[in-house]
Amino acid sequence: MALASDMYSSVAELERLYLKEQQAGLKLESLLDLIKKQTTAIDQYLSELREIRSANLDSRGVISNPINAFHMMRRLTIGWREVKTTLEFHGNVTDIVQDVFKISKSFPNDEDLSGAAFSLAQLQGAYRLNVSQLASGNVQLSDRISFPSVRGLNARDCLFIGKHAFNKGLYGQAVDWISTAVEVARSENNRSASVSEIKPFLSTAIRVHDDVLEKKGPIGADWRTNPEPFERRAKSLSRARRSQEQQQQQTQRMRDITYTPLGAGHGLATNKSPEWSEWEEMEVFFRLCREGEEESRPTGLKGRLKCRQISHTHPYFILRPLKLEEHSLVPYIAVFHDFMSDAETEIFKSLAMAERLERSAHGSKRPGQGGVTSDKRTSKQSWVEDGSHHVVDQISKRISDSVGLNSQPSNVGSEHYQVANYGIGGRYTPHTDHGVLSKSMGGPSEFDLFRGDRILTFMTYLDDVEAGGATVFTHAGVVVRPKKGMAVFWWNLKSDSSGDTLTRHGGCPVLHGSKWIANKWFHSGEQFLKRPCAKKPRSRISYPGTTSSWLLNN
Repeated sequence: MALASDMYSSVAELERLYLKEQQAGLKLESLLDLIKKQTTAIDQYLSELREIRSANLDSRGVISNPINAFHMMRRLTIGWREVKTTLEFHGNVTDIVQDVFKISKSFPNDEDLSGAAFSLAQLQGAYRLNVSQLASGNVQLSDRISFPSVRGLNARDCLFIGKHAFNKGLYGQAVDWISTAVEVARSENNRSASVSEIKPFLSTAIRVHDDVLEKKGPIGADWRTNPEPFERRAKSLSRARRSQEQQQQQTQRMRDITYTPLGAGHGLATNKSPEWSEWEEMEVFFRLCREGEEESRPTGLKGRLKCRQISHTHPYFILRPLKLEEHSLVPYIAVFHDFMSDAETEIFKSLAMAERLERSAHGSKRPGQGGVTSDKRTSKQSWVEDGSHHVVDQISKRISDSVGLNSQPSNVGSEHYQVANYGIGGRYTPHTDHGVLSKSMGGPSEFDLFRGDRILTFMTYLDDVEAGGATVFTHAGVVVRPKKGMAVFWWNLKSDSSGDTLTRHGGCPVLHGSKWIANKWFHSGEQFLKRPCAKKPRSRISYPGTTSSWLLNN
C-alpha cells in the first residue's frame, strides 16, 4: 500500500523539505519578535533550527545524516502541530502567519515520520549499529568511520523507534531501542519520557520476543529475534521437546549464514543459484552490505578477473578507452570507471528533479498485479527520456557502443532512463530485472512481446555515497560500491532468453549520503542482429565486444 507522501524515501525530497523548513524558520523568527505572549512552543521549535544553523552545514550535509533527517521529520509533524496552534491563535497579528501556513502545506505527515523511524531501525539492524551510540547522535560504522549528527535522540525518540521496530516484527531490535530509551530517560531526568512510562513497553517487548523465539524460531519472512531469549523461563517438557529440535536447526542455519564464509558454505563457487528462503537471502544480503565481497568468494574465482582498457576499435574509445573492471565472470558483471563526467551526472539529476519524483514501485509475487510500493524499495524516481537533452542522447550512444547493443528505436531497443534517489536508509531488497513480461498487468501486450525481456542492465551512479548504498549480487557474492560517474552492467538473460537467477541483486541501505542512479535497460527484441547464436542452449553471455567470443558455454 502506498504511503500518503513518502517524503522520507528520497534524499533529494528531504533536501527540498529542509530548504522549505529553513524558509519557514526565518518567517517564524520575525513572528517571534512581534508576539509577546504564548511563544513557548515557537521558541522550543526554533531552538533546534538555531542549533542546526550554528553547525554551519549546508542542506546536503544536514540531511545526509539519518538522525538529523529523523529529527526534521519529527519537528515537522509533532513539533509543528504545537507551533500551528500558537500561530492560529495569533493569526490576526501579521501576514507572516499566512506566509508560514502557505509554506507548511508541503510538510510531511505522521506516516512520513513513521517511515523515517522504521528506516532508522532498519539501518541499525542492517549494519549492526550500536543503539546507544545512535542515541548519542553518532552514526558509527567502524572505529575509523563515523558520522556525528547535530543532536542525539531523546528517550521519547528511542521509544518511538522501538515501537515501530516492534510493529514490523523486529523484536530483538525493538528491545534494544526501548532498553536504550530507559537509559536515556534516566540520563535526562525523565525530561522527554519517564522511566515508569517506558518500562511497561519494555516488558511487553521482551515477553513477545521470547514467545516468538520459543514458538517460531529466531527468524522468518516477517519477524526477527535474537538467537537467545532475554529471560530464561521454564517450559513444559512436551512443548520443549516439540520445539527444541526445530529451533536448534533454524538457529544453527541462521548462524551459518551469518558467520560461515559465503564462498565455502553457500554455493557461490558454483554456477547454480543457492536454494535460499527469502529470509536466508536477506541475511546474506545484509552480510554482504556490511562486509563486502572480500571474504565471500573463493580466491580462485577472483584471480581470473581482469582490469583493462578497451576500445572495441571504435574511434571514440580509441581516443578515450573504456576502463573496464570485472567483478564476476559467471554471471558476467563488470564496471566502467569514469563513464560519465561530473557535469553529465549533474545534468541527469537536474532533468530528473525537473519532473516530479514519484515513489518507486517493485514487482509483486502475484502474477499480473503490476508494480507495488512497500518497505522493500524506499526511493523516488522519474523517467528521463531519450531526446530530452543532447547530453542524454550522447550518453545513450556511448552506452550502446560500449555494450554492443541497439538502444534504438527509443523505448524499444532500450527503455528510457529511470533516475532514482534513495531516502533515509534507502534500499532495494534482492530481485531480478528480467521477467518483466510475466509481471505485466493482464499479461504481456503485443508490444511487450515484440520488445522482449530485459537482456542487459546498465546502471550509472550519479553521486558519491559516504557510507552504504552498495549494489549487492547475493547469488554471485559480488559487491559494487557507488562512485560518481561509474557504471555497472550485467546480463539478465541467457542465450535462449531465459532469465539468469544468478543476477539477483539489491541496493544496500544508504547509511550516510544521497544515492542517485540512472538505469538503462536494453530489451532483447532489437538485438537479434547483435547477439550471436549459442553453440549450447542456455549459455551465458560474456562481455559484449566486436569479437565473436561472447558466450560462456556453461
